[in-house]
Amino acid sequence: MPRWPGDSRERLVGAAMRLFSEHGYAATTVDDVAAAAGVTQRTFFRHFPDKEEVLFADDEHLLAAVLAAVRAGDPRHPLAHMRRALDDVAAGLEPQEDALRRRARVIEGDVALTGRELAKQARWTAAVAGALGEAGYEPHRADLLAHVGFAVFRYALGAWLADAGGPGLRERLAGAFDDLEGSFSG
Repeated sequence: MPRWPGDSRERLVGAAMRLFSEHGYAATTVDDVAAAAGVTQRTFFRHFPDKEEVLFADDEHLLAAVLAAVRAGDPRHPLAHMRRALDDVAAGLEPQEDALRRRARVIEGDVALTGRELAKQARWTAAVAGALGEAGYEPHRADLLAHVGFAVFRYALGAWLADAGGPGLRERLAGAFDDLEGSFSG
């Protein structure tokens, strides 16, 4: 098989998402993904430790973006701080709407993948709470803010992915934060 050193990872992710969507996650093998990407199984395992990881290929990059946005915020205004950081993340995700929608369907269709997604969210929440602590928040406030922020984000993301053609993720996120703030101010 020919070598594709420059774009093997991207080809593998694209092939996996297409095959998972067409045939189901459980019915798709690593060999199927590698063949569809035009690479060997060995190349697959150079990029990913297992089949699940293909669905979570961007996680470290996204977490780094979330943490950078959190660290750039103003700790004097907690909810606005979290809101701005998550808006930055939403802006980066909006162009990937179709791919994220396919990914969400694959994950929702498999209990183990759903568990892995929830574990990732818990890890991200803890990492963001740590970054908020570094920004000067008391530990219990940092933890609460991280949990609330991610709850609002998951709510907005779920609504966005479920409603193709509706308002964008940033708009839904802003609306969810507005609703949250309005619920506690009056």
